[in-house]
Amino acid sequence: MPDTQAVLALIDASIEQAGNVEHRAWEKSTGEWVTELDLVIEAALTESLSSLLSGSRVLAEEAASQDSSWLNWIAQGQVWIVDPLDGTANYVTGSGPVATMAALVVDGSPQLSCIRLHGGPALLADATGVRVIGGKASVEHHRERGRGVISARFLPRRIVDQMSTALVNEFDIVDGSGCAGSDYVDLVCGRLDFLIYERVLPWDHVPGAYAVTKMGGSVQMGDGSSYRAQPEGAGLVASSSRQRTSRLLELRRAAINTGS
Repeated sequence: MPDTQAVLALIDASIEQAGNVEHRAWEKSTGEWVTELDLVIEAALTESLSSLLSGSRVLAEEAASQDSSWLNWIAQGQVWIVDPLDGTANYVTGSGPVATMAALVVDGSPQLSCIRLHGGPALLADATGVRVIGGKASVEHHRERGRGVISARFLPRRIVDQMSTALVNEFDIVDGSGCAGSDYVDLVCGRLDFLIYERVLPWDHVPGAYAVTKMGGSVQMGDGSSYRAQPEGAGLVASSSRQRTSRLLELRRAAINTGS
């Protein structure tokens, strides 16, 4: 099994290699950006990660956007899941964090993950546990009210408002970073207590969700099932405890039923 430190070194090398790339961006679909930086980092990691583990395949965001059938690889064999530039809109506007993420999935089961915030800390997770280079991993919290993020821009506004109203009596809702990798680092480091995401794609969530579960946290889908590496889904709740996740799921379901 590859070492997370070796994977991080490849991620860092890909970011460095792309350091002088042209700042060029375009919309691949409404509100969904891709940049030259995405493509350069993705190409570098596709080559280096497949070389690191013989026989493995690389499921990277931008390549998969051209051929969605690649998503079916997740359940078969050794597959690297790569998000070359998470938080692309932040990069385009020049504000907010961005990250490069990778996770190794074997026959549908995550085995390790790495998240590198550009210019910031790195989150590494494998069978031995979780560590943060440049920070401290701790899902322990002492806040009376949990603090978290709702990322639901693909839901109708009325449902998002209803969800916020349902949660506000028990939880503090703060603005997300616009970068799932950064939000997961904040959850693992105890700066956030929960995350609610409505659009669930593997490159956005497998790396961070794996780290949360290895820390003893809980990540579940809207139907209450445990999150697993899967092609896509809707409704994910991650938090520092199973009890909190269950309560958040209950409130989320009630809000969606009311707002529908």
